[in-house]
Amino acid sequence: MTIVPIGGKRNRHGELFDAAPMNKSWLLYKREYVDKGFERLEVFVLLAERYGVQSVLYPGSYVHITPSFVFPAAVYADMDRRAEKFFSDSWSREFVRKNRLYPDTPVIRFHAADYTAGFDEPPQSFDLLVSQYAGFVSEHCKKYLKPGGLLLANDSHGDAGLARLDPDYRLVAVVSRRNQRVRLLETDLHEYFIPKSGERITRDHLITSGRGAGYSKAAWAYIFRLG
Repeated sequence: MTIVPIGGKRNRHGELFDAAPMNKSWLLYKREYVDKGFERLEVFVLLAERYGVQSVLYPGSYVHITPSFVFPAAVYADMDRRAEKFFSDSWSREFVRKNRLYPDTPVIRFHAADYTAGFDEPPQSFDLLVSQYAGFVSEHCKKYLKPGGLLLANDSHGDAGLARLDPDYRLVAVVSRRNQRVRLLETDLHEYFIPKSGERITRDHLITSGRGAGYSKAAWAYIFRLG
């Protein structure tokens, strides 16, 4: 999949955008993701190319609508009122329509909800579950992931470490990011999640601390397969 914007421009990180500069939703998205070089578009493209992902569930998304550029069906969930307003703005749909990398009409849903309490989505219906700085998404939203589906998680809040301890998940790849270059690594995975201290990391420890443990080798993000 070639990253070519539909009606869009590229920012200084080579990531794409197309928006009305004075739109409040655009300014929020730009400040949080474009200006920080944190759209993570290349990661989503890699997942689409390598694993054929078509549908994604993103609990704790805030206004990170970038997955909809790559995946035709996306469901977002967040309790932040700014996120609810962002996704209700017709501009956000137009933003995706202009920048999508697929020919289909985008399907976008948003739940103004606490993901730990659940929301009205069919179980086992998504190819990809995204967990980024939002707590223990891997555990609370596992039921929405298809058998064989993927979890993309970082370890800021300890969720990647928790998934590594969960027998329902299997580590299949890590994401490396250096000098704005993103790569998918599928070998030598045994080198990850080895505690620096040599102490055993437990589920209770991760949940109590709410942050990632110290490992001798870490990745920018981790990809697990369910089942």
